[in-house]
Amino acid sequence: MKNYLFPNRLKVISGWIFYLALIIGFYLWITDGFDEVLVVSVPDLFGTDSMFSSGNGWMKNSILDELFTVLIIISGLIHSFSREKIEDELISKLRLDSLIWSLYVNYSVVILATILIYDIMYFNVLIFNLFTIILFFNLKLRFSLYKHYKS
Repeated sequence: MKNYLFPNRLKVISGWIFYLALIIGFYLWITDGFDEVLVVSVPDLFGTDSMFSSGNGWMKNSILDELFTVLIIISGLIHSFSREKIEDELISKLRLDSLIWSLYVNYSVVILATILIYDIMYFNVLIFNLFTIILFFNLKLRFSLYKHYKS
């Protein structure tokens, strides 16, 4: 029936991974903890500034931020789109309503940021924008499900 949903057994573990990775990732971002951990040679596909590029198609980069980004996105998607124990039309409607709500809220924040924030801070807002759609969706969906199950 709902072929696009992940199995219910993945919901709890992906939720723990998602929220912990968000918290740890945010902490590392505000403390510049990504800069010197897991520094490896990575392909320099687009020829970044010669100051950072070794000139041979490779550069040194900490991949911790990329790993956290992938971890947050994958665990957030799995947590968002895991089946409930009883998956019916009402749960599907709550999921759709939560997704629409999160898109509206997220892009309202982007519009406000576009008007009010400039330079590198605006770039930071766009980076957060990668995660806020999934975060808002999960929070709204879990709150809606909580209200549904409580009634």
